Amino acid sequence: KRLQTTVVAVVSPTDHKTLEFKPSYPGVKFLIANDFEQFKAFPEISKTAAVLWIPPGDVTVLDQLWDYVKGSAQWVHSFFAGVDRLTDFTKKHLVGSDIPLTNGRGAFSSSLAEYAMAAILHYNKQIPRIQSNTAQGKWDKFVMNVVKGKTLGLIGFGHIAQATARLAKPFGIKIVAVRRSPEKGTCSGLADQVVGFDKRLDVFSTADFVVSVLPGTKETKNFCGKEEFEAMKSTGVFINIGRGITVDEAALCQALNEQKIAGAALDVFWEEPLPSKSPLWGCKNLLITAHNADFTEDYAQLGWKVWEDNLKTFLSGAAEDQMATPVHKKDGY
Repeated sequence: KRLQTTVVAVVSPTDHKTLEFKPSYPGVKFLIANDFEQFKAFPEISKTAAVLWIPPGDVTVLDQLWDYVKGSAQWVHSFFAGVDRLTDFTKKHLVGSDIPLTNGRGAFSSSLAEYAMAAILHYNKQIPRIQSNTAQGKWDKFVMNVVKGKTLGLIGFGHIAQATARLAKPFGIKIVAVRRSPEKGTCSGLADQVVGFDKRLDVFSTADFVVSVLPGTKETKNFCGKEEFEAMKSTGVFINIGRGITVDEAALCQALNEQKIAGAALDVFWEEPLPSKSPLWGCKNLLITAHNADFTEDYAQLGWKVWEDNLKTFLSGAAEDQMATPVHKKDGY
């Protein structure tokens, strides 16, 4: 069992809205700062048992803090599911140790899955055409598409992808998943087919909708690029709700402007906020959202719930792999 009083150092701007919803958990004391000198001023800092990073908390402060508390700290949690910004920190301080790194995996999957389905239906039902007809007062009795019988290619098959599959299945959509370790299977038949990374072009070429939910790692950088977009159907739609670095944005923009694919939706980007000079803003048939597909009214509460689930296992003395949402530190997700 852990000590009765658990000191948690929270690397976060002190005015972050998420902090308004932090739980009053018995025996837990939060030390909140986004500056190393402020952390050192806390009398209890030497007793830190856990560290919580809430973006946009300063990662350099996290690095300094760990050097200061590594003698007592036994757990690190990322409020976000994506931990790519912690890659250097993890390699330097956590890889090779039994100190668990956990993340917000699962907290926001439902909303992201809804976003993917909204984008799929937006293009399938030709919403832009409907809006144009309405604005012009044009009676256009076009043939309405259906998603039943179509194929959804999921690039990555983690929690978000599985949530997306669960929404898509009742529509009669076939699910084909690309995952790093295809031997992990179909998630009890949730996917109709699972293939490895080496077969991804087959999925891009046969899917009507491709949804990327890949984590941001060295292996997945520009994973969805020119070759993948050229393989897609001219009627295909590409959606990214994973990490921005997994998509070659120039190649996607070219595919859209040359009408090699029918449309796309992006919620994540290489650079955020997306610069006003980015060519993406001028791309044809592209939906852009400001990395807010998971920014729901209960966003903070959902994130804290996952943290609490991990806290409970941590306080019980659970091993690293028994935490609620453990991150594979070497793989980065």
